[in-house]
This record gives sequence, structure tokens and C-alpha cells, in this order.
Amino acid sequence: MLDVNDKYIKFFKALANEERIEIVKLLKKNKEMFAQDIERRFYLEQSTTSHHLNMLKKAGVTKSRKEGRKVFYSIDYDAFQGIWDEFETIVLS
Repeated sequence: MLDVNDKYIKFFKALANEERIEIVKLLKKNKEMFAQDIERRFYLEQSTTSHHLNMLKKAGVTKSRKEGRKVFYSIDYDAFQGIWDEFETIVLS
């Protein structure tokens, strides 16, 4: 059961940060964004933006796609909903 709990901890930790919540809200509004546009929008260092985006992606909140050298991010609605539904079924019932 520890592995399942780790997934939920990772998911909620990714969302337990004001900057990451703002990134998620921005992605919801814009559907998909180039990583550097996110960086510029929040005046974050490239390394900080990369860290936030990687945490969100590893937690199943966002997904990315490459187009040449550019990386675009969007909300991974299927993964997000799947983790939430599983959490609700296993933990909250």
C-alpha cells in the first residue's frame, strides 16, 4: 500500500505550492504553453520553472510534448482525474 500512498503524497505535494498552483491555473486558461513563456509570466529562473514543471509532470498533473527544441506543457486531465478518482475510492470511502 506504500506505493499507492506515495503516488497520492507526490500528487498533493505537487499541488501544495503557490507557484505550482498558479502554473496549473495558467495552463488551464491557455490550454498549452511553451516552458519559457511560463518562466517569463512568473519572472522565475529557468531552473525554478523546470523544477516546478517536472514536479507537476511526475505527479500526473501536467504532461509535455516536444516540438523541435521547444517543450510545451498542458494539464494531463486523464491522469489527474484518474489519481483523484482512485484517491477518492481507496482513501475517502
